[in-house]
Amino acid sequence: MPMRVAISALTNNERVELWERAADMLPPQRAVALVSAYLLSQYEGDVVDWTLAGRDHFLLLAYRAEFGESIAVVCACSECTAKTQLSFTVSQVLASGSERLKSNTEATEINTEAYLHYYETLDTELGMAAFSGRFRLPIVRDLFVLASSNSPLSKPHTQSEFAQCVLDPASYRDVLSCIDKSEDAASAWRAFYLALEARMLEIEPLTIVSLNSACTECGAETAHQFDIANQFWSLLTSDVERQLWDVHLLASAYGWSSHDILAMSPARRRQHIAMVIDS
Repeated sequence: MPMRVAISALTNNERVELWERAADMLPPQRAVALVSAYLLSQYEGDVVDWTLAGRDHFLLLAYRAEFGESIAVVCACSECTAKTQLSFTVSQVLASGSERLKSNTEATEINTEAYLHYYETLDTELGMAAFSGRFRLPIVRDLFVLASSNSPLSKPHTQSEFAQCVLDPASYRDVLSCIDKSEDAASAWRAFYLALEARMLEIEPLTIVSLNSACTECGAETAHQFDIANQFWSLLTSDVERQLWDVHLLASAYGWSSHDILAMSPARRRQHIAMVIDS
C-alpha cells in the first residue's frame, strides 16, 4: 500500500534498538529492518514489495538524515588488490536515478508509490530466435527467493530463477522455449541475463550502483558495486558501539540507566564523561 513518509533522524535510543534488533540478521533482512525503522509498524510488511532501487533510494535519504551527505568506501583493485578510498556524496548517487525516483529526492514527504514495480518490455535475440517479453524491476522479495538457492547469479540455474522472478509467466515460458532450442544453454542464459540487466539499468540506473576507480598503484580500472545498506549498517554499528562505551562508563559511575544516558544531549553526556575521567 503506498504511503507518504517524512524521514527524520532516529534518536540515540532508537539507533541502539535498531542495531540490537538487526545485528543477527542476514543482509537482505537487515536492509528491510533499516528501512522499517522509519515506517509506521502497520506498513513495515510493504517493504518486501518495493523495488531494490526504491529500497536503496529510501536508504540513501535515511543515510543523509543520519550521517550527512558524505560517503567514503574502501575498495580493492581487481588486479593488485591495493586499497583505494572512494569519496562521493548521497546527492551524486541520487542524481543517477530515474526521473520516477528523482521526484522523491527533494520532497518533504516521500511517496512510496514510486517504489512499486511495473512491467516494461524487453526485445532481444536468443540464439537464432527473437524474444519479446515483459519484465519488472527486481523487488526485495526476490532476494529472499534467490538466497535460498545459495548460488551466484553467474550460474545458469540462478539466472533462470531470477528470470522467473522478474518476467511475467508467459514471457518466462517463452524464454525457456528459446533456450531449449539453443545449442549452448549456459551461454544462452548468460546472454539473456546480460540483456535483461542492461534493460533494467536503462529504466532505473539505481538498480545497480557501480563506482569506477583507477588504482594508484598499478593504474588498473575496477568497477565496484556500492551497497548503501551495508554502508548504512557499518556507520550505525560504529556509532552504537561508541555510544555503548559511553553507557558503560556513566552507568558504572552513576548507576544511570542505558535509556537515560542515551537520551542525554551530546554536550551533557560529554561533560559527565569528562568529570568521570578527571575524578
